[in-house]
Amino acid sequence: MLEAGNLRGIVPPSTTPLTEDDAIDREGVARLMDWYVDAGCVGIFALGSSGEGPSLTREMRYDMVDACADALGGRVPLLAGVSSPSYKESVIQAEKVAELGADAIVATCPYYFFYGQNQLKDYFEALADVSALPLVIYDIPSRSDNELEVHTILELADNERIIGIKDSSGNIERGVNLVNALNGRDDFTIMQGSEQLLGMSALMGYDGAVMGMANACPKLFVALLEAGKAGDVEKTRELQETVNASFPYFFAAEPGTKNVGGIVGAMKAAQELQGLISRRLLFPARQVTDEDLSRIKVFLDPLVEAGWIEYARR
Repeated sequence: MLEAGNLRGIVPPSTTPLTEDDAIDREGVARLMDWYVDAGCVGIFALGSSGEGPSLTREMRYDMVDACADALGGRVPLLAGVSSPSYKESVIQAEKVAELGADAIVATCPYYFFYGQNQLKDYFEALADVSALPLVIYDIPSRSDNELEVHTILELADNERIIGIKDSSGNIERGVNLVNALNGRDDFTIMQGSEQLLGMSALMGYDGAVMGMANACPKLFVALLEAGKAGDVEKTRELQETVNASFPYFFAAEPGTKNVGGIVGAMKAAQELQGLISRRLLFPARQVTDEDLSRIKVFLDPLVEAGWIEYARR
């Protein structure tokens, strides 16, 4: 059974490789899994925001988990997203991904409707208790419209079936409070979800990170996390500045927006440039054009020069 200690490192939220007819590209999945593992990632998170999880049909979600589990072969843990506004739907998906070889489930707060802290606590505890797999909480209030408070997270951390949290709140003050309250515990892991906060978070005691930008340059994020956890302030600052300088690549395709076609499209474009997968996105996301690709490369080229990215030969 997966434990919190297995997730103390970089866990990329994998993109979902697609064929031209929008099926799961299993060969692309295999290339991605090898690439993540070779970069030093400690686990893989499938079916998150970066994986276009909410846009996938149930069958596509299952195909992606199956392809990831098959390609990984147990080398690192596989976390599978089961987020849904419906508790019963999350339970159905949790049961299936366990059969397909996932090692843990990941769930956001149930989105669309607003809930109180007691209802959110009840939701996660019920899901954890019924699931065959341990649960990692994915706190992303910008997408779920519900944010967990510190006291709620601490109560959930006492459930032995709940082993960690991906903190995509962007609330560094709350993060400090969580780290201080959970200091010394090895049964719950705190993972940062915001690229521009990783260096600071690693220095102050976060255990790991789930970084969308690790889909472009996983080795950079492995190095940044390791520097921060080692207390190397100078190296952490240097690598964080490298991340910050390239971070705008997320928005180069659709400037002034946070549209999925720009953000997830940028991740897939970076992977296409490295010969891993196609940059194809699911409708109705806007596809990344060759002109967009040129703008994206402005921010990726310095990572190539620094050795963090290697473009495929054409």
